Amino acid sequence: MKVNCCVVIPCYNTEKTIGTLIEKIRKVAGEIPIFVIDDGSTDDSGKIAKKFDGVSVIFNRINKGKGFSLRKGLMLAQKARYDYALVIDSDLQHPPEYLPDFILEMEKGFELIIGKRDISPKRMPLHRVLSNTITSFLISLRTGRRIHDSQCGFRAYKLGRFKNRLYKENGFQFETEYLLRNLGRKNFTICEVPIPTLYFRDISSKISIIGDTLKFIMLFFRSYLWV
Repeated sequence: MKVNCCVVIPCYNTEKTIGTLIEKIRKVAGEIPIFVIDDGSTDDSGKIAKKFDGVSVIFNRINKGKGFSLRKGLMLAQKARYDYALVIDSDLQHPPEYLPDFILEMEKGFELIIGKRDISPKRMPLHRVLSNTITSFLISLRTGRRIHDSQCGFRAYKLGRFKNRLYKENGFQFETEYLLRNLGRKNFTICEVPIPTLYFRDISSKISIIGDTLKFIMLFFRSYLWV
């Protein structure tokens, strides 16, 4: 592998899927280093991840939020001197088989590589289609850069200029905050990688439709106050 990268997996109560995810990553990306951030799980998610070689598991004592765990993972990867951190959710909605496609784009030097799913009622629950379409439109309007799937958490972050102190969001909004703070930079490079849209009825989403939508709206308007 030409790119110096690792995988960061934030997880919360996903003991049913975390082991399968790591096995799939190993099949397509060999012994790539993996950081699992267990966000105060009440099940055996972290314990299962610890059984795998080459996997470092960091436990949050209490549930702090996906954004908090992501930021912690990115800082750990940066401290370990990786050039990129590949972030993938632990619920198997992001197919690890597409990791090589992200790695190919890393070799081109993009600062952010983000998954692009088919956002349609045939593939996604209707409320997720609406929220993703609206947030992606608003972010694109705000930054002047077209983003098709702003809520996709399957991403690769270039770590060289990542400054954790700039970010305040500890929940799902961190991924939006990252886009809002960086897309406006003229020299910020981004590309999108098409990935399948996967949703499983027996796996419940951790996103609160009303609560997280309100948090997005507040974040969006606050962004106009940023210097």
